[in-house]
Amino acid sequence: MDVIRVGAEGGRGGTIWDEKGRGQIAGIFVSYGQKTVYSIQFLFYENGTLVMSEKHGVSNCHCQNSCGVVFDYPSEFLTYISGSFRGPGSYTFLNTLKFGTNKGSYGPFGTPSADAKDFNFQIRNHRIFGGFHGSENPAGIESIGTSSALWLPLIICLFVTSAIENCDLQILRCARESYHCNRDGEYIFFLAMNILNV
Repeated sequence: MDVIRVGAEGGRGGTIWDEKGRGQIAGIFVSYGQKTVYSIQFLFYENGTLVMSEKHGVSNCHCQNSCGVVFDYPSEFLTYISGSFRGPGSYTFLNTLKFGTNKGSYGPFGTPSADAKDFNFQIRNHRIFGGFHGSENPAGIESIGTSSALWLPLIICLFVTSAIENCDLQILRCARESYHCNRDGEYIFFLAMNILNV
């Protein structure tokens, strides 16, 4: 699955982790202290089975708190992620983390600091949610962001718009050959070809 990354908020110097293409989220597990999010792990629904992701962050810490949130999947879905991060210092790290769904909110995990910077990711359409990504360092979770799946009809519309604006039939033909379209996609191409008088 092709995705567009959004974010990540936090630091930029740690080790990258990526759960792209895993949009059917069923749960989130967070380990945290008073001022630090140490680790995060996700529960995904894949091919009819619940699958745990790798744990990101500090894997062997003796954390003060751990919390698991299991969604009422598939009727419950993620609508936002918010939180705060601190730095620079020895390391930048997430200070707090909070998740919201269409049925409620969970968190914040951690205690906000006066010098922390806030962030908030709104997930406008859960159908094109494409997973999480971020970075980690020895202090814990350094950053977090989301990914959006590239929706095929949107890609088709972008090609069609470009073809019409440039009166270029070749763009249209290449796009049509590149994507296996359903009836709606074929109808979009049919209209565009009529506009270009093909």
